Amino acid sequence: MYSDEVQQVLDDDEITVGDRIRITRNDSSHSGILMPRASQGDMDVIVLKLDSGYNLGVTYDEDTTIEVVEHREPEDAETRKPPEHDPDRPDITILHTGGTIASRVSYEEGGVKPAFEPEELLDIYPELFDEANVESTIISQMFSEDMEPQHWQEIAEAVANHRENADGIIIGHGTDTMHYTAAALSFMLENIDIPVVLVGSQRSSDRPSSDAAFNLFSAIRFIKEDVPGVYVCMHETMSDTTATLHNGTAVRKMHTSRRDTFESIDRTPVARVNPETDNVELLDVPETGTDGEFKLRTELDTQVGLLQTQPGLDPELLSFYTDNEYRGLVVSGTGLGHLPVNVLDEHTEHHEDILNAVDAMTDDMVVAMSSQCINGRVNMNVYDSGVKLQHAGVLTAENMTPEAAYVKLMWALGQTDTIEEAEALFQENVAGELIPRETFDVR
Repeated sequence: MYSDEVQQVLDDDEITVGDRIRITRNDSSHSGILMPRASQGDMDVIVLKLDSGYNLGVTYDEDTTIEVVEHREPEDAETRKPPEHDPDRPDITILHTGGTIASRVSYEEGGVKPAFEPEELLDIYPELFDEANVESTIISQMFSEDMEPQHWQEIAEAVANHRENADGIIIGHGTDTMHYTAAALSFMLENIDIPVVLVGSQRSSDRPSSDAAFNLFSAIRFIKEDVPGVYVCMHETMSDTTATLHNGTAVRKMHTSRRDTFESIDRTPVARVNPETDNVELLDVPETGTDGEFKLRTELDTQVGLLQTQPGLDPELLSFYTDNEYRGLVVSGTGLGHLPVNVLDEHTEHHEDILNAVDAMTDDMVVAMSSQCINGRVNMNVYDSGVKLQHAGVLTAENMTPEAAYVKLMWALGQTDTIEEAEALFQENVAGELIPRETFDVR
């Protein structure tokens, strides 16, 4: 809501959100659609949606004039209907969890709103229904940083419910924790027999550079190849040239805002897609996931922590997990998988307490070592600190990312009854998360 002064000016001219107006201030004039004011910020700043698609804020003062260019009525309900089912097109279900992949800009109403129904998707992506028979279902509408492990379970259950009637499933998801969800689904959807593709967008749908449509169409094109598994599909480069598909257990968000933020870790992507030419290049298709009957395995034990070590690590941080009866801990260690456990001088005497704390933890919980390094695998046989940690009962996460190891340990503890069984399952290659060696031709 705008300030009382601004709102009074708007009311006097019967201006409402969605009207096209012209604002003049200090010999500068701007035209656009009047947007609602954000819930935070200066109440005297009038927000315009410019024809370029970008937003502009203009501070209102006594020298500001506002004039109506066009009164616009709120948009009518959608009248277009998706085409009849075509047996020659794949049946694709889109599950919405949030993010911008299924949001539309309402220039008439002045804002961005979610679009979940097929009729609404038809309005945003009319070409979508030339490619596939589309069903659309909402699971949630949230920023991905707000997701909890219980949401992973809900998404997996939705995939299982729609699996038999779909040739592929697309999951619209925010990008911040998409790699956690992808890993969780990879473990939960055992022997999934269709492609399940998580798709996000780094750029809001009200920006001309939005990558939502490009990623969505790339996912659809890949689904037509019928490669079962769980994948993430996003831009390969900053340009609208190709998208890459990444194994759900070996992908990571690498940049806060670039469109090519997602990369496969320690391996080549699964596939490269050019949606303009319909070309799909299969690069490194996982071998796991299709040998047996599909089984939904959503049980998790969320009493698992993820700890990053650093110089100055306080042993009390480790005690927190034992005091609060955690059942698992993934350590994001340095280098090949290290914690500061060697006593060398008066400044490192507390390192013995760290080692003793780890030794005590492994009696009642699973402790696994991953690495802070982006690429490479853990090897605790090279240096003395790693050998000590192994003797204390710490497992190696091999080449798993800390995020994938964290999710997998939750899942392994949820699938088993004892610590020993969970340790054994954690060390199995369940969904392509463990590879025997890295290649040198990765991105």
